[in-house]
Amino acid sequence: MQTDLEFQRVLLKVQASLTVDEVQDLVFLCSDLLCLKDLSTVTSAGHLFSLLENRDLLSWEDPSLLLELLRILKRNSLIRNLTSEDFMPTNGTTYSQQISPYRQLLYELSEFICEQDLKDIKFLLLKTLPRKKLEKDMTLLQLFLEMEKEDLLDENNLDVLQKIIADINPSLEKRIIQYKTENCEMGRMVIAQEIGDITPALYSPAPLSLVTSLTSVDIMEEQVDRLSLTEGAAAVSRDQSLHSVIKNESLNMSVTENPEIQQYEMKGEKRGVCLIINNCDFNCGLRKRDGTDIDKKSLEVVFQWLGFEVLTKQNCDRHQILQVLRDLAACDHTSTDCVVCCVLSHGQIKGIVGVDGQTVTYRELIETLSPSQCPSLFKKPKLFFIQACRGTDGQPAAFPQIFPDDEDMPVSDAAVPRDSIPEMADYLLAMSTVPHYVSYREKDNGSWFIQSLCHNLKLLVPRGFDLLSILTQVNSDVSKKTDKSGLKKQMPQPEFTLTKRVVFPPPKTRPPLP
Repeated sequence: MQTDLEFQRVLLKVQASLTVDEVQDLVFLCSDLLCLKDLSTVTSAGHLFSLLENRDLLSWEDPSLLLELLRILKRNSLIRNLTSEDFMPTNGTTYSQQISPYRQLLYELSEFICEQDLKDIKFLLLKTLPRKKLEKDMTLLQLFLEMEKEDLLDENNLDVLQKIIADINPSLEKRIIQYKTENCEMGRMVIAQEIGDITPALYSPAPLSLVTSLTSVDIMEEQVDRLSLTEGAAAVSRDQSLHSVIKNESLNMSVTENPEIQQYEMKGEKRGVCLIINNCDFNCGLRKRDGTDIDKKSLEVVFQWLGFEVLTKQNCDRHQILQVLRDLAACDHTSTDCVVCCVLSHGQIKGIVGVDGQTVTYRELIETLSPSQCPSLFKKPKLFFIQACRGTDGQPAAFPQIFPDDEDMPVSDAAVPRDSIPEMADYLLAMSTVPHYVSYREKDNGSWFIQSLCHNLKLLVPRGFDLLSILTQVNSDVSKKTDKSGLKKQMPQPEFTLTKRVVFPPPKTRPPLP
């Protein structure tokens, strides 16, 4: 109780020190952490801090987000006062980097744009954004948010902004090019197979010396994106031939040409716990996820067959999702080989959605099993399989006149829109789709991703294939699937910081029936 009171004193002191403009800057910086509807009502720093506390993003135990925000605002003297006066704990406190480099880039650009530059930018956007909004007394940060709403701007799409900035302030264009270069370098650090949109795994801004022209990786990613998400039968044919090449080269290489790649030990007394969080019935206006129980059953059968102790939790809200993971982290995993967490739910680009409509970010999800929270899992693989949308592109609602809700058609797991794995080793985050796109689930057959995952685990584990090779096959299988119209496509995306190959020992029992 005393620490809670002390922390409220800290927040009150910060609130009294911030100007109205700085509060609006904080609102913009937090627009990836909180929903825009809530942020639109914020009029004070205190209100914003309350929203962050309610989402467990800000607390006495972890004040790192507050320190990060103040650092971005360059309020270093305030940070020193807070820590030197023993207002806040400082032992082990580091900047959490919950504010993405993209969001920081936009804020940095706004610091160098004068009032006349802003008028010129609005003029250039007259044919693109609604004139009524541009005529309002809109700040540059508010203008950035409007561009995001119109799909003119996001962390992987800075072309429109770059052209505008090049006309207004050419020197700032170099900063955008620097960001693109850094983003490209980050993309190489995550080995994501057969994907169209690579999400950086970690955030660490590179020095200015990295400002160079864009490499061919940008062109390659764009081509892969078109291949992975192209609609129609022709794409299936091309993808099939490409997969044959990748399968023959990459899988054989991992087994024979790179024998020096080590494997995680799978010789413990127990294989480990497989936690399944299955959200079906939502109390926040989102649709019931018919067919998810088929996925749950398939996962239970396969992971029991692989030697895991399966623990299933039904219809969890945000708090319950985090709590069941904290409970799992509190267990002693010394005698186990690894841990698996499967989450079946609605989702958005930032994370998964609980049955209460509240989001658990991917960072929050996996940090619960970090070495600091669960030392007995140190250097052991922590495997997450996520069946959830990461946006709303390609929703079935685009064809209601052709496929009514009661027909046997795939439906998406998308929630209302808007992090990748943090800088920790031995993680796998296997996503059912790439960012901004939906995942499909058939009411009578389960989801495309989970059913393909279970099928290929049963098929390839007995043959000695490692998990990443199996996920490559899952990528290939799911990329070939479509609906009756031939228009709906899906591309899974694994991200990982694994340091060895994950090879499950072939079970001695017969494989489960399909």
